[in-house]
Amino acid sequence: MTGQQYKAPEAGPLLEQLFKLFPERSRTSVKTMLSKGQIQVNGEGVTAFDHPLRKGDRITVLPKGISIARAMRSDARETVEKAGVKIYFEDENYIVVDQPSGMLTVATGKEKKTLYSLLNAYIKLNARMQRKEDIISGVSPDRSTAKVWIVHRLDKGTSGVLVFAKNERAKDILQSKWKDLVSERKYVAWLEGSLEADHGAVQSWLVENEKSMKMKSFPEEVKDGQLAITHYKVLERTRHYTEVEFSLETGRKNQIRVHAAEELGHPVAGDEKYGAQWDPIRRLALHAHTLVFRNPFSGKTLRFTSPLPEAFNKFLR
Repeated sequence: MTGQQYKAPEAGPLLEQLFKLFPERSRTSVKTMLSKGQIQVNGEGVTAFDHPLRKGDRITVLPKGISIARAMRSDARETVEKAGVKIYFEDENYIVVDQPSGMLTVATGKEKKTLYSLLNAYIKLNARMQRKEDIISGVSPDRSTAKVWIVHRLDKGTSGVLVFAKNERAKDILQSKWKDLVSERKYVAWLEGSLEADHGAVQSWLVENEKSMKMKSFPEEVKDGQLAITHYKVLERTRHYTEVEFSLETGRKNQIRVHAAEELGHPVAGDEKYGAQWDPIRRLALHAHTLVFRNPFSGKTLRFTSPLPEAFNKFLR
């Protein structure tokens, strides 16, 4: 552990014990050490003045540079979350987040604020602060390029779970073995009208119209067509809408939206692009609800479930 090591001389509030450990320091400088994140108790960072200590607890005073670096990393994460992006998981290879509706995964034109740009800035600052910590600690720093790599995307109006890679190798492995590693990928949507069947599957070939940028569904294989398979199950019916859970066997652009509109005859609510008549919650009523995949590096199966947006409750009301 980097830093000066001490043992709590007796039980009591942390600040009082710090005054006793550092009688040569002013009370203000001791309080500053605590408020700036330089103090750890039994390996955990503590800033509360009244944190209860037990006699013999291990107190570590971190170098000022390390505490500043960690504070900046914490601020960077807070900036991401203030933008409406929740971070579910992060290791050296992947970061899994919740994309809010209305935010592009990656720029398609001159957009500046995208999920990619937000996470890229976060990853770069994290890496820079980690290098600073390593240098102060006498550890050889990792100087490899820090950035995020896009594994898959969500449409701008869609919210929910999304995974990015933190290095090119991690991206290539997850993309190339997607069918083997991803065991579950579910979406929830509210469709216009009442869907007749309770469950079923749709299979078609999708082709993008270069002028309209819309996907067109064909029942038989066609030139440049991509096979798309979507499974669906009705969760709820109301007077004007149907709540449906979709499971993807393939992941094509706009797959759920075009299958809902063209094959099921019930477009996603708010999806003007594919013929929706109403926009009751002023956003696309489509949410990436669940993603389950096996981390190819650790071998662990990771499961992420994003709560349904509060706006979806309007359909029930």
